[in-house]
Amino acid sequence: MEDAISARTLDYLGLLVAASIVALCSGVLATLCVKHELRGHAWFWAAAFFGSALVGAYCLWMLV
Repeated sequence: MEDAISARTLDYLGLLVAASIVALCSGVLATLCVKHELRGHAWFWAAAFFGSALVGAYCLWMLV
């Protein structure tokens, strides 16, 4: 049997990379908002972080 990378695998890999980049950026922005005491923005970026982390976890699960 030959192992091949299917189109769906590449889709999930691309989504995993994109979700990881968004999670990293939103985590940094949430930290900066907390530092500058911008509570509303911090909550938004924290929610974006957790949402993108969940998407990344799902994509990783589909790749495994």
